[in-house]
Amino acid sequence: MGKKPMTVTEMARMGGIARAKTYSKAQLRAWSRQGGRPASLSGKALSRLKTLLAQGKSQGECAKLLGVSVRTIGRIVARIKTSDNRR
Repeated sequence: MGKKPMTVTEMARMGGIARAKTYSKAQLRAWSRQGGRPASLSGKALSRLKTLLAQGKSQGECAKLLGVSVRTIGRIVARIKTSDNRR
């Protein structure tokens, strides 16, 4: 029989270990800051989004101007609408 096949978790862990041996912590931190999406918009960006939407801009246009995905804008707009309905 031979060795038991590796699980996905074991493979992922090996990739992380190999990456950590190859690159410095500073490089890994810099790359992680570049990736992913912002958790949410800052207060200024949120007020700018509300202004842009009031001006009649589409969610796609707002996303380009604010540098986030359309999906992020959609989530925020949905959150705004539900908070307005609760009042």
